[in-house]
Amino acid sequence: MIMLNDKIHAFIGTFVVLSTIFLWSIELGPRDYDVGLNVYISVMSLVVFFPYIIRRFDVFPFVFSLSIVLYQLVWTSINGFDMRSMLTCICFVLYFYGVFYSVLFCLKDNFCTFREVIIPFLTAQICLQALQIFDVFSLYDFSTVKIYILGSIGGTGFYGEGSHVGFSLVPLMFLKDNRGSHFNLYSILVGFSLLLGISSTAVLGVLLICVLLMLRSQSWVRIAMVTSVIVGFLAAEIAVWRLFSVAPITPLATRIWGFFQILGGDISPRVSLSSLVYVNGVDMAWSGLKDIIGSGLGHFNVYHADSIARTAIDKIIHGPLNKDDGSVVLLKMIGEMGLFGLAIVIYFVFNSLSIINKYGDSILSVIACFLIMAAIRSAGYFHGPYILSFALVGVLWQLNRTWPNGTLNQQTDLNNTMPQPAASSPSDR
Repeated sequence: MIMLNDKIHAFIGTFVVLSTIFLWSIELGPRDYDVGLNVYISVMSLVVFFPYIIRRFDVFPFVFSLSIVLYQLVWTSINGFDMRSMLTCICFVLYFYGVFYSVLFCLKDNFCTFREVIIPFLTAQICLQALQIFDVFSLYDFSTVKIYILGSIGGTGFYGEGSHVGFSLVPLMFLKDNRGSHFNLYSILVGFSLLLGISSTAVLGVLLICVLLMLRSQSWVRIAMVTSVIVGFLAAEIAVWRLFSVAPITPLATRIWGFFQILGGDISPRVSLSSLVYVNGVDMAWSGLKDIIGSGLGHFNVYHADSIARTAIDKIIHGPLNKDDGSVVLLKMIGEMGLFGLAIVIYFVFNSLSIINKYGDSILSVIACFLIMAAIRSAGYFHGPYILSFALVGVLWQLNRTWPNGTLNQQTDLNNTMPQPAASSPSDR
């Protein structure tokens, strides 16, 4: 009976994790309150997980959720009751609980079910992209994927934008198979999907994660070589774009160049829209910090009217984009929860980097990298797989496995092992 429950928990947990990666963009709900299928699936999973949650009573999800609720009560006592803010708080707490225990059950299963079930999801993603390319079917009425490599061909599949394909799938390129190889069916399918929905987010993400995974080598020569190659690549791309206006590299080059323009004081419609939106998000987050407790959950857009790049963004044909998230969910969190939000971001980013450093290129580092991708580009609290990194930090804290000197930290690579006998310690997997 116990083994059956473990298998059921592992399967449901895997489905929740995969829905967080693939199904978050498919939204349901009333206007301005849309949440993706991932939230519904995560909350419903709590029905099955509830007996286990009551028996175990893990400290981390309880304390983290309680801190969110206490923040909401303080904000409400100062600003008055707000339905949107309260619903966002309740939904986030339930969502986090579902994802936390899903990651925990996947870890107990050694991610074996995850590695099996992810193949159909990746296959479905590519099939949807193919149908979109041939104008047969599309989940959305729009697609912002621009054509960088394959002429007029492009598709986003489960997602509405090319950048969403990037920050949702890039970490999965580094998923190893049971033989410990990075060149496998996962990387091939993910790579093909990223090519069909190519974006500057994907390119930057691949480069950044390569550097992060190299950091664990503890070889400064190797780290310096990789970093130099990446910096040289980006510099060469900007130079080629400026000299020859090569179309395939224009999107990434204009974004990087845009930051230099903004640092030089040029905040105008001539600057890349993506760069303007990102800088605008930073300014809006700073406004939340100055307010100490922020704008309140679900109200990040109140800072848009006085933001630094609002005028330039409004003059661009796309209109005032990303008022609700500043293009990065971490900025949204800081802007909406002020100093408390900043503390949350610092804690989870620092611990995610610690996990990457400790576990190298294992599947745990792959999950931690979702938060790194969220720092490049992401959306709202319920959009994108960054929450998996939050949950992983909590799960490893519960198991005392986040830090190198923990008593359970005997081995660091969980990616290549198969399920062990019941008598073995989790640290030996």
